[in-house]
Amino acid sequence: MELIFRRPMNPKDLGRCSLVCTTWRLLIADIWGKNFSLLRTANTSATRRIVRDYKIFQTETFKGCKAELVDSLFHWEAIMIGPKDTPYADGVFLLKIYLSQDHPFEPPVVRFLTKVYHPNIGRDGSVCVEKCSSLTIFQLLLVIYARFSNPEPDEPIDCEIALMYKTQRIQYNENARDWTKKYATASQKSAIDWSRFLNNIKILEPTELVD
Repeated sequence: MELIFRRPMNPKDLGRCSLVCTTWRLLIADIWGKNFSLLRTANTSATRRIVRDYKIFQTETFKGCKAELVDSLFHWEAIMIGPKDTPYADGVFLLKIYLSQDHPFEPPVVRFLTKVYHPNIGRDGSVCVEKCSSLTIFQLLLVIYARFSNPEPDEPIDCEIALMYKTQRIQYNENARDWTKKYATASQKSAIDWSRFLNNIKILEPTELVD
């Protein structure tokens, strides 16, 4: 490395090299495990942006959420744990994220695989992210995660649930808790093995989450 930098290395240089090498090692490991489908993707502004977003997730994740590549740079899966002091507390919520070839100028398609009783999430799991096209994937998931604590009933996808939230909050909370208990479990089927993540945050039944 001293030959590359053409000067003696100092601790800061070594730290930066270590971070870069670790990030690319993780990305190459993903590529190796997915039959090189990522390498076959053209080198475009979209792929460069997505790789940058992936590197951010290796260093800047937030507690209660994690995202991984599934089979290409344009197909991600994420897991969220319902925040405390909400009807979704300790629920395990899985999401699919599909990015377009025009990313980030075209908003991604985000869909919950877990059924969620929420005014901003459709019965089919759809989430409106039209206003989030310029955000990184990290920022996008942070916005979605925040909606568990702060729903936006004036911009609903499900108008019936939004009305319940506005007019019958106690019943809304009961319904949301019931759905969380029934559907948001660690035994959901997933393309990613999240067992280590669930173990780290002490969620029960992590071994039942299968590929």
